[in-house]
Amino acid sequence: MEEWRSIILVIHLVSTLFMAAPLYMLIIVNERARFGLPPGYNTDRYMENIIKGQPIRCYAYLAVILITGLLLIWITGLKWTSLFSDWTLAIKVGAFILLVSFLSYIHFGLQPKIETILSTIKPDGLLSEEMRPKLIALRMRRKKFSGLCLFLVLTSLLAGARLTLGLSPLVFLLLVCLSALFAWRAYKVPLPKGWF
Repeated sequence: MEEWRSIILVIHLVSTLFMAAPLYMLIIVNERARFGLPPGYNTDRYMENIIKGQPIRCYAYLAVILITGLLLIWITGLKWTSLFSDWTLAIKVGAFILLVSFLSYIHFGLQPKIETILSTIKPDGLLSEEMRPKLIALRMRRKKFSGLCLFLVLTSLLAGARLTLGLSPLVFLLLVCLSALFAWRAYKVPLPKGWF
């Protein structure tokens, strides 16, 4: 049984690793901002093609995370009520629900509006002056939610580390604070040197 638990845990962790999408979406949009050019067809279409396909992958990873997480609870013999009575598991459940909610808002709410605006750009043209503020506002909102998603992914990962490795609540809290700092930094700058 312990071997099955290890296999499920590895699948769970690899799926969580693949949820690094918010980090890379923040890097993409921060790099795009460094161009300083108004929205144009080639650059913006390329960037949006990468970003708009990511939520589907994230839904698949989240489904695997949900299934393997429930299997881990079952295989370790925990009661289902521990999903809400154990504060660490409750944090993981809350982070999961918020991730799905934010991802759905981005995918079904914001991205279609961005795509509608970008559809007005011709291959050899630029976005009109009247549409530019609307596009920038939508992209900034999407970027904020990506930063929040990154923080939630890191928090969920740390909660899993607390459950698996037995981290003390104080160490967990410290690492969550460092995760918030990292997510905020990834939101603000392109992270040219990785962590720093």
